Amino acid sequence: METARRLSWLLGLWAMTAFASVFVPSTAEGGEKPQRIVSLCVPGDQLLLYLVPRERIVALSQFAADPDLSPNYQKATGIPRIRGGVEALTAMQPDLVITSVYSTKSTTDALIKRGVKVVKLNIPNTFDELRAMIRDTARILSEEAKAEALIRDMDARLEQLQARRPPESDWPTAFISFQDHFTIGSYFSFAGTLLETVGCRNIGSQFASGRAVPLETALATRPQLLILARYNEANPISTQRNHTADYFRRLGTEVIPVSMRDIASPDPSNLEFAERLQEKLLPIAAKNQQHQPK
Repeated sequence: METARRLSWLLGLWAMTAFASVFVPSTAEGGEKPQRIVSLCVPGDQLLLYLVPRERIVALSQFAADPDLSPNYQKATGIPRIRGGVEALTAMQPDLVITSVYSTKSTTDALIKRGVKVVKLNIPNTFDELRAMIRDTARILSEEAKAEALIRDMDARLEQLQARRPPESDWPTAFISFQDHFTIGSYFSFAGTLLETVGCRNIGSQFASGRAVPLETALATRPQLLILARYNEANPISTQRNHTADYFRRLGTEVIPVSMRDIASPDPSNLEFAERLQEKLLPIAAKNQQHQPK
């Protein structure tokens, strides 16, 4: 059951990145600063951990402290977690619940009918959309100053990445694979945006985002970089049955293992992964430049 929930969450998230805009208006508009907040989704967990004191957080989602999925999992330690049952939620007497477009619709609808204020987040595909989501949520939380500080830090790091980005003609080709047994094209997704930000040509963009790509098809693209996102080995969902990395290395592809949390949920902390990736790609870009026709 836990394996199924994790895969369902990840696949749902990636499907939504292909089609969702940044923010869905909710019932939570105006009013006093919320003091009893519950999050039912990983993006909501991160926003609360960034923007509000712990004493205002009643509960976070079931994945908030999961080191494979939650960028700020360490900050979530000690905060109660909830899966989202309506009765359990109502008993917590929240004055604000943060959900997402992939949260269970029946739960969201039931909360609204009971008069609970609900914010529904979409999944950002770009940094502009991420900024908008942070600002819109911070306005409802009455934490605009903290949001602007978070955005300033993110933008400063983005500026440094873009300043170091190689000329586009030298960009290495890259493909993203998730947990060995399914490889996902990332057209119009936040992961695709990260690749472009650092200076990678995302060859997964030729495939539909959220769709599984056969290993043979991915190998045929012969990427220079493979970003291999995996669960940690202690996780029961982790598998070593397939040897994706070995197949690509035989083609001369450089394999970069990363945690799922580095790219699965759009977040300012994804820039840590982006900075590591750029360090890896710059020597490849330099070689590409040497092979450019004069």
